[in-house]
Amino acid sequence: MKVSCIAVDVSKGNSHIQGYIDSDTSFSKVQKIDHDRSGFNEILTLKSKLDKQTEQTSVVVFEATGVYHRGLESFLKDNGVAYIIVNPLQSAKFRKQELRTKKTDKRDCKNIAKVYFANDFRQVAPEDELYYTLRQLNREYENLLNHLRKAKVSFNEALEIVCPGYEKVFPELYTESSLEILKKFPHPKQLGRKSMHSLSSFLMKHNEHRELWCEKKAEELIRYTQECVSGCREEDVNVDILMSQIKQVEYYIELCDATLQKMIELAKQLPDFRLIQSIPGIGENLAARILAEIGDIRRFKGPKQLVAYAGIDPIIYQSGKNDGLHLHISKKGNKRLRCLLYLAVMCSLRVKTQESSIRQFYQKKTHQSNAMRPKAASIACANKLLRIIYGLCKTGCAYK
Repeated sequence: MKVSCIAVDVSKGNSHIQGYIDSDTSFSKVQKIDHDRSGFNEILTLKSKLDKQTEQTSVVVFEATGVYHRGLESFLKDNGVAYIIVNPLQSAKFRKQELRTKKTDKRDCKNIAKVYFANDFRQVAPEDELYYTLRQLNREYENLLNHLRKAKVSFNEALEIVCPGYEKVFPELYTESSLEILKKFPHPKQLGRKSMHSLSSFLMKHNEHRELWCEKKAEELIRYTQECVSGCREEDVNVDILMSQIKQVEYYIELCDATLQKMIELAKQLPDFRLIQSIPGIGENLAARILAEIGDIRRFKGPKQLVAYAGIDPIIYQSGKNDGLHLHISKKGNKRLRCLLYLAVMCSLRVKTQESSIRQFYQKKTHQSNAMRPKAASIACANKLLRIIYGLCKTGCAYK
């Protein structure tokens, strides 16, 4: 028999709480609290009364809400209160079982309590600080990448006005030599006043290429300035905008590199990092990010649980003559991990210097009699890759 609970419907800045002895018997009325110390203390007061009434140690139950429940979770940890986090999908599914669905903050407490009493939940074990830090750094890294993409789009727009066709000279626009040239000579006319020797000497200071490459690139720049027709004058505001966009691109590139390097250094402290990195096609970058999203792999009872956590388990929906097989993946899981697994599969497919079971599996799936489409085969490979990762981490053996 389950112990009593305090159901908490978490919102932004405040929550509704209600005590329950069982699924049909409430202990108190719904109470609204703020997300501050005095508000959270109301939960401790209610818990003390409920424990005394039932002579049991009750638990606090609430839904995962992304960021809004973090303060509550931290408070419960600090005070040694047992708590259970309910998946919102479970709560929504339970609520929709009613003939006429009603959703209010007060009714949500009752619904959360019913979900708790109807299902077998495990109390949340304290997460290792290292795994938590890795995951937060990976989320921040993705956020910085989004800002970097936006900055690059704005930079390309400004560059097309001031220096159209510049990418023909520097196909890799974001290298140090390319950006330093633009910072020093933001307008083609300024670039055209320089000699080939001075440009070659400037390039030598800002890249690791040989002198011959710098001379060739300086010659290309001279030819470019002779043919280029800029969309603005030297004193135009678009030149200032271009300089501002260059600073933003450099700023986000530096932040992304620093965050990724910090993540890699932390991941190296975990034994699973080298095991994941031993898989052909997975380098330090992907290994650290995959480990950050998986967390402690030993919390999964088997590979099927890990596959379901990533949301790449196939949907099975059988009805009548429909066998329900070969349907889409569920996508009810960690979308960031799915993306990283797909990237890892693409990298493994490019590896040709050594045998890769992922590459062989992909070729088998795309060349058999009932061949899969490339995208479907890639998802199948992601499923296999995740099972390989689970096996390596559980056994402690590197990939062979």
